[in-house]
Amino acid sequence: MSSPAPVANPETNRRTANYQPSIWANSFIVSNIPDDEITLAHKEQQLEDLKEEVRRELIAAASNPSKQLKFIDAIQRLGVAYHFENEIEQALQSTYDNYHGIADINDDLYDLKHFFLQKKI
Repeated sequence: MSSPAPVANPETNRRTANYQPSIWANSFIVSNIPDDEITLAHKEQQLEDLKEEVRRELIAAASNPSKQLKFIDAIQRLGVAYHFENEIEQALQSTYDNYHGIADINDDLYDLKHFFLQKKI
């Protein structure tokens, strides 16, 4: 004969954990709510403004090949180079055309390495 299952004592006192409130705001939950059209248009305009600023900086760095190569490297490391493929290609081609002599790049091994890695020569 099997013994009956123990019945839980309804008067068992359980301790509460007294957890502190979460430090995370409800913004993570609310972030899935779609933005209205005005907010979305504003975000898209901000994105385009930032991309244009990066393009201007890339062009402004053209007078200094070392600075330009470092800037291109930073763009690629950030993972946003796909937005600037044409500008990067033009900048690298210009640097190659103007400074294709190894001695022309200030004999800086760092610059030479980045230049040749960018061009994949």
